[in-house]
Amino acid sequence: MKTIKNSKIILLMLLLFITIVSCKDEACGYDEKQFPDTCVLESELNLSTGIDANGVVIPPGSGVIDPFWRLLNNPPLITCSDPLVSTINGNAYVINYNDFAPNNWVNQAGSTTLAPVDLGITNTFACNNANNSDDDKVPYIFERPFCVLKDTQIDFSFTFKADDQIYFELIDNSNNLVLSTSSTYIWTGTGIQTWTTTGVFLSSGSYSIRGYLVNVHNTVLGFSLLGNLRTTNGDESISNNIEGCCENNVINILNILDNDCSETYDSTIDGIGQNWVFNLKDSSNTIIRTATTDVNGNIIFSGLPDGTYTIEIVSQSGWVTQIPALGTITVTLANNEVKIIEFFNCIDI
Repeated sequence: MKTIKNSKIILLMLLLFITIVSCKDEACGYDEKQFPDTCVLESELNLSTGIDANGVVIPPGSGVIDPFWRLLNNPPLITCSDPLVSTINGNAYVINYNDFAPNNWVNQAGSTTLAPVDLGITNTFACNNANNSDDDKVPYIFERPFCVLKDTQIDFSFTFKADDQIYFELIDNSNNLVLSTSSTYIWTGTGIQTWTTTGVFLSSGSYSIRGYLVNVHNTVLGFSLLGNLRTTNGDESISNNIEGCCENNVINILNILDNDCSETYDSTIDGIGQNWVFNLKDSSNTIIRTATTDVNGNIIFSGLPDGTYTIEIVSQSGWVTQIPALGTITVTLANNEVKIIEFFNCIDI
């Protein structure tokens, strides 16, 4: 009897030893699906624009893409003939407009400038953002996602510049909740804006810094952000989303009131569909989220796991949805992908 009791004690001690050893890497308590082997936990992340996976500034040039920042939308533009608008595909391009020096225009030492299109070294961007019903410009929305693998508090201090204007938000991707907002930078040729916060509590999940950029002077556009995000107490509990630590597939909806039924946006005729309801359904056709378009005609469904989804517009009296047909579209998402979906609604005569 004593031998059996001693054996139980030895077994319990062995299990305790194994638990202590295996928890040294702070992985204990995590679901393996949320904490893959490729995920490297850090206490500090460099969220600057134009930084490669090794933390090195990417040299500006043609066709160079930031590996972390991405573009979530393709906003309506005032009618223009610039062919570059057709290249918008979710990438955030590192640009070298007219071969400017590292600290000229909106560049900052330690970062490079991003744009929604590949401006190369000589191209301009001869289009301005269209206005919404509040008479504000509908912005390009850039996103820099990151993962929180353990409840923590974070601090950051960023500096930023833009042409022509930009502001930033800290977003919880699971519900699009805004946790912190910067002031707005407006281009004057000089100056810089600072965004600082301390002790923001983040539970485990997917988060993003989003930048809202508009063009108003019909020449070129871009922005730079410089700075690090760190845990308040130094815990290694945050990671770059590119390492697969958390799922953040995104569907961005743009709702257009196509008054001339041309199935293209014309800023002199068409409008932006604010306060329209959309449903998001999973692969079993069950509604998992419902949202209403904002003043810019946008809905961002973010923090989505890999899978197949259907987006369904809730029709409004007096309108017929032409694109997509029957007001629904099905998409498959994987690997932290962005899908930009445009809905065109024609007046029902």
